[in-house]
Amino acid sequence: LSRRFHLRQVGAPERVAGIGCSATVVPEQVSSWSAGGLALSPQVVLSGSLPNLDASQPLAGVIGSDVLSRFGSVRIDYRAQTISLGGAESPSPAGNDVVQGPTSAPTPAQFLKGMRVDAALTVVTRQGAVGVYVSIKFDGSGVQLFIVDTGAEISMVSHRLARSLHLVAAHQSVSLPAAFGCPVSLTEVQSGPWTLGSASLEPQPIATLPASGLKAAGLLGSDVLSRYGAVVIDYSGARVLLESG
Repeated sequence: LSRRFHLRQVGAPERVAGIGCSATVVPEQVSSWSAGGLALSPQVVLSGSLPNLDASQPLAGVIGSDVLSRFGSVRIDYRAQTISLGGAESPSPAGNDVVQGPTSAPTPAQFLKGMRVDAALTVVTRQGAVGVYVSIKFDGSGVQLFIVDTGAEISMVSHRLARSLHLVAAHQSVSLPAAFGCPVSLTEVQSGPWTLGSASLEPQPIATLPASGLKAAGLLGSDVLSRYGAVVIDYSGARVLLESG
């Protein structure tokens, strides 16, 4: 797409880390784009290799929290296969900041209907990038900050954390698409009892992050979030809401 639309390079290539590998990406300027007919503000995006969803569906791009956070909040409905934005687009946040929720900012009323789980988020802003983290506890562990990633097919836990908690091996592995051009096969462990905020999550196999690449205690993906039907990520209120499972 970068070549097709003649995007203009605006900075030096950068090295970024993915799951199990790293890659070089190029900052480029997007002047005119939209999502679902809604015009988005111009911005710098990173151009690089992306995996295919399957043989017939090449992934054209990723919409991250740098974009979604500008709308205050977002609701993803897995059953209806829709995404809703909480308000008008605001400017990108300036500077670096860490907000530990919940804040006093109200969640849009239309997003509250049917929600059963309400958990605090930690929202990290760094040089235009925005990350959201939720508190996860395993049986016998303290609070662990997991990245909330609605684009991830599976949830993951760091090798260090899995080892320190003595999580039992699931004796199976899972293969992920070739992110940044490097396919990866991950072993799985059994989560055992685990919680998101005050909500108990269903025990399940979760993939173990490799020692190299993404640095985090873990990642909460759509394999977990989709079981609740819908999820609201409220960037302004620094909270995550889940519908009943």
